[in-house]
Amino acid sequence: MSRIDSKVTILGLVAVALVIAGSALAAEPQVETFTLVSGAEVGPGSRAYFTPGNGNHGFFGQGGAIDGQPNPTLRVKQGDTVKIILLDKDQRGHSAVLAIPDLGLSTPVLTREGQSATLSFVANRPGRFKYTGKLTGKDAQAGDHAGLGRVERHINMVGQIVVDPK
Repeated sequence: MSRIDSKVTILGLVAVALVIAGSALAAEPQVETFTLVSGAEVGPGSRAYFTPGNGNHGFFGQGGAIDGQPNPTLRVKQGDTVKIILLDKDQRGHSAVLAIPDLGLSTPVLTREGQSATLSFVANRPGRFKYTGKLTGKDAQAGDHAGLGRVERHINMVGQIVVDPK
């Protein structure tokens, strides 16, 4: 084997090793961060607006691929760490919460405009998981026509988290 053949063989082996290493790195879990804004209403063209109106409240994505989307679908891979930042921009004094009932997760209640909370978890199992906003306290009582005083989800503040398998 000549010197040139030896160098070509070594370079070929290095290239294969780099491809394998790159594939392994690509499969590593990531940290996926999403920001959802609460306190907006769904307006014409599914755009957010922050003035009182029709009561059709929703979560709106802020930044990245979900920017401006009402109740966006949050897509991650199994094994990823998911961070969801809830930002309260409600100027009417309504409380805000983000809950993922199937995972038993919920942010603390935000009670003032400008507050934020972060919900973090590892997406261990693939599937579709609903996220929802809940009315709490006086808001829940006002929306609870049965008078049971229970915490209710807001009907228009619902989206999905999709966890794709590895």
